[in-house]
Amino acid sequence: MDRDQPFLLPPDMREWLPAGHPVHLVIAAVEQMDTSVFHAARKTGGAGTAGYDPDMLATVLVRAYAHGITSSRRIEELCGTDVAFRVICGGNLPDHVTFARFRSDFPGAVAAFFPRCWCCARGWGWAGWGRWRWTG
Repeated sequence: MDRDQPFLLPPDMREWLPAGHPVHLVIAAVEQMDTSVFHAARKTGGAGTAGYDPDMLATVLVRAYAHGITSSRRIEELCGTDVAFRVICGGNLPDHVTFARFRSDFPGAVAAFFPRCWCCARGWGWAGWGRWRWTG
């Protein structure tokens, strides 16, 4: 085994998880939601970088909250080490401050967003979300 061998082509991270993995449902549920409130305040120009996609940040938080993970530092760690979180992030690695600011910038919107995602997933017949916790 040669761990120093670089990839010849960029990997498709979606292939790292089986087709039926719950993270695919989380991504699809967020894609169906109205996230315009998150996009309205997104930094898209001027000095500095454009910032992270609000849909990606919301999807990460849905996945984390669904598993009872609310610590921004723990979420940051998972984005670098957990395959499902890495698939959601698509190669990006937001830090804990990014998640904390995202939550503080949209407290009411974030609180209302997650139960709607849960209802969307339940509507698709995925009962597995029933055991997940929505705390934040």
